[in-house]
Amino acid sequence: MKLESELKLQAYLDGELSARQGRKVAAWLSADPEAQLLLDELKMAKTALSGSELEVRVPESREFYWSKIQRSIEASQPPAARPVPGLLVAWRRLLAPLAGVALIAFLTVYTFKMYEGPQAGPHPSVVENLSEHTGAYSFRSQSQNMFVVWVYDRSQEANNAESESSDEQVDQ
Repeated sequence: MKLESELKLQAYLDGELSARQGRKVAAWLSADPEAQLLLDELKMAKTALSGSELEVRVPESREFYWSKIQRSIEASQPPAARPVPGLLVAWRRLLAPLAGVALIAFLTVYTFKMYEGPQAGPHPSVVENLSEHTGAYSFRSQSQNMFVVWVYDRSQEANNAESESSDEQVDQ
């Protein structure tokens, strides 16, 4: 007999089958004497086991009881041994912070050198004026390490030039 058929008989005995499946199994039982013998054996085993089982009550809740068992199992097992880090890992732990410190030091020195003065590197000395209404004069003193830009209004320059030309015409 197949395992599937035996399981169906067990489910039939326990009342786990639907009414339709139960009728099919009952019809099968009436036609198959081997299935009837297995059903009788299952019934005897069920009655023998049902009266001899002792019911034990645990004072704790189910979850707490099983968690205690799990903790005792975990406590009895030795902790997993951690592998000893190799030489490469040790060097990497040492060199990674040192590389970071070296990078910060390099950037700090480079930044200070960039702003030390004209000998440190080229500085832009050309002032571009995109407005036609303003003008600019620039002055650079390398000895004083200074760069100055004067911005002026061209309309005043034009007014001054007109007034000077009109003064010259009046003088003539």
